[in-house]
Amino acid sequence: MKKNTKALIIGFIALWVVIFSLMWLKTLTKKGQIKGLASLKQAVGAMFSKGKTKGAKPEEIAGAEEQKEAVPVRCYKVAPMDFKDDLPAMGTVKGVLEIPLKFEVNGVIDSINFREGDVINEGEIIASLNKKDAQLKIDYAKSKLESAKAQALAAKKKYEMYKNLYDVGGIIKAKLEEVELEAKSAGEQAKSLEVELKSAESEFRKTDLCASREGVLGAREAEIGEFVTPNNKIATIYDVSEVFVELGIVEKDIDKITLGQNVAVTVDAHSGAVFNGKIDYIYPVIEGKSRTLTAKIKLPNPDAQLLPGMFARAMITVAEFSNAIVIPSLSLNKKDEGYTVSVVSEQNKALIKPVKVEYVTTDYSVIGEGLSEGDLVVTDAPQELKEEMPVQVIEVQENTPTQ
Repeated sequence: MKKNTKALIIGFIALWVVIFSLMWLKTLTKKGQIKGLASLKQAVGAMFSKGKTKGAKPEEIAGAEEQKEAVPVRCYKVAPMDFKDDLPAMGTVKGVLEIPLKFEVNGVIDSINFREGDVINEGEIIASLNKKDAQLKIDYAKSKLESAKAQALAAKKKYEMYKNLYDVGGIIKAKLEEVELEAKSAGEQAKSLEVELKSAESEFRKTDLCASREGVLGAREAEIGEFVTPNNKIATIYDVSEVFVELGIVEKDIDKITLGQNVAVTVDAHSGAVFNGKIDYIYPVIEGKSRTLTAKIKLPNPDAQLLPGMFARAMITVAEFSNAIVIPSLSLNKKDEGYTVSVVSEQNKALIKPVKVEYVTTDYSVIGEGLSEGDLVVTDAPQELKEEMPVQVIEVQENTPTQ
C-alpha cells in the first residue's frame, strides 16, 4: 500500500515537471528566444546540460562552449578570372550623312516613286513635278530660236550682198557697216535664245528629283498633288554604309565614359545579332530635362542591316581586367584607413585583412593586393566578425561573376 502511494506521488510530481517545462518552452518561443526545431533541441539540451557536464574534463567543456559560440558564415572562394564591367544605355540609330531632298523649281507633285525605308541608288528618280509648264517653255524657246536663226541667216546674206556692192563701189562704207551690225546683232540674238533653250531644258530636268547618292529614304514629307517650292523638303536620304548610334548617358555615369571605349549594340529587328563599335564622339554639354549626355557610337553597316530610326540597346565596356582577383562587393568593409575583408583561416577562425581595391561596382570589386587564390572571403555573417573569432562555414560560392 505504501509502495503504491509513493509511486503515485512520484508520478504526480513528474507530471507537474513536464507540464511546467512545456509552459516554459512555450513562453520562450513567444518571446523569440527559441526559433525552429533546432533551437528547441538546444533549449531542451540546455535543461540537462548541467547534469551532463558534471564529471566532464575541462578541455571537453571548453571545446563544447567554443563549438556552441562559432558564428555561421557564407563565403566566396577567391580565384583569378577575367572581369568586365558593362554600362547599359539606350539610343537611336542615325545615318552618318543625312541629305534633305528638295526640288529646285516650283511645281505640283505629279508622282512619288518611293516608300519609307527603300534603298535608293544614285541617280534614281524619287519624285517628279507636273512637266506641262516646263515643256511649254522648251517649245516656246525652240520656236524663238528657230526664228532668230532665220533672221540671223538673212542678215548674214544681206551683209554678204552689201559687201559685194561695196567692193565694186556701189555703196558707201557707212552703209556696209550698218548692215554688218545688223548681222552681228541677229547672230547674238540667236545665241541668246540658244542659252534660253538650254535653261528651259535644265528647268525641265529639274522637275525630276533624283538621288544624289546611294542610301535609304526616310519619311515622306509631301504628297502627290501638293504645290512645292525649293523650301519644301520631300524626304531625307540617309547614307547607311556607316551609321551612328546616339546614346543618352545619365549624369551619374558620365565619368565612366571616354572616347574609344568598346560598345556592343543590339536592335530588336535583328534578334541575336551584335554590332560592335567604339565611342567616336561625346557631346560637350548635358541636354534636356532628363539631364543626359549624348555619346555617338560609329558602326560599320555594309549590309544596311541598321536603319536610321531603329531603337538600339548598347553595352559600353567601361572597365576590363584579365586574370584578376574579384570578390563580391558586399564582403568589403569600409574603414577610415581603407578597405578590409574577413577571411576564414584553416582553423575556422576569422582573420581581418586589409585589401587594396582597384575597381568597385555594385556587385563585384577587383582587388589589387591583400588576397590570394583559394582564400575564403566572408560574404554574409549574422554579426560583425572580430579577429580570431570562431566561425562555421555553411556555404561556399565559387561561380564566376557575370557582368
